[in-house]
Amino acid sequence: MADYLADHRQELIMTTLSARGECRTKQLAEQLQSSEMTLRRDLAELEKRGLLRRVHGGAVLLNRDVDYAQRQEQGQAQKQWVGRAATRLLKSGQTVYLDAGTTAQEMARAIAQGLPEVSDLSIVTHSISIASELAGRTPYQLQLIGGEIYQNAMSTVGPVALAQIANLHLDVFFLAPGAVDTHAGWTNSNMIEAMVKRAVVARSKSVVSICDSAKWGQESFATIVPLDGVSRWVVDRGLAPEAVAAAKAADITLIYADGM
Repeated sequence: MADYLADHRQELIMTTLSARGECRTKQLAEQLQSSEMTLRRDLAELEKRGLLRRVHGGAVLLNRDVDYAQRQEQGQAQKQWVGRAATRLLKSGQTVYLDAGTTAQEMARAIAQGLPEVSDLSIVTHSISIASELAGRTPYQLQLIGGEIYQNAMSTVGPVALAQIANLHLDVFFLAPGAVDTHAGWTNSNMIEAMVKRAVVARSKSVVSICDSAKWGQESFATIVPLDGVSRWVVDRGLAPEAVAAAKAADITLIYADGM
């Protein structure tokens, strides 16, 4: 029970930090109704994990994000191949969730081009970019999760987003992580974004990773789920042999995207 309370407090601390960039121990104590001594221990633990830096009277966020526009330029061809290949998994009658991220945006663009074999589909996302790609360009039902705008990923996050996600019943979550390796699993560059992704995983019958091969062997800021937390992985054919072996050991079905 004590560990659960500590984890909950630390998630709330990271939520505050992600929104403001800094926090004061005294203000946190009032907000969370905890003692300053308890919160100093929490801050020390979060600093040890590399999530923040303690300063006099509080803490500041260590931001390891890569700018969204910069991410759009990285591995663009592979992301397009993966995004298009992922649409082959869509079936009429499904309720699917498209993650925020540049690969998921490529999947949205492929959906907007038309899916002749899919007549009925409900699409949910917390990505403003994806909603913009699909709004008015597809016959499918589209829902944008609300909340605070996290500008570096063009997505919505925070308590309002988490509350809406908690009421969803999803068939497939198309997860777009920032990195993946055997130790940390599927990871993301921002704690608050990772919290949203974990909430979607909890409401999904199936999780499909859409992640190009260049992200293998890297560890980003915050773990979303362990390696075996996804059932299928849509990836380009540049995937390293050790990654193929790790996926097989984790019982993950690899779906290769053809570069065409």
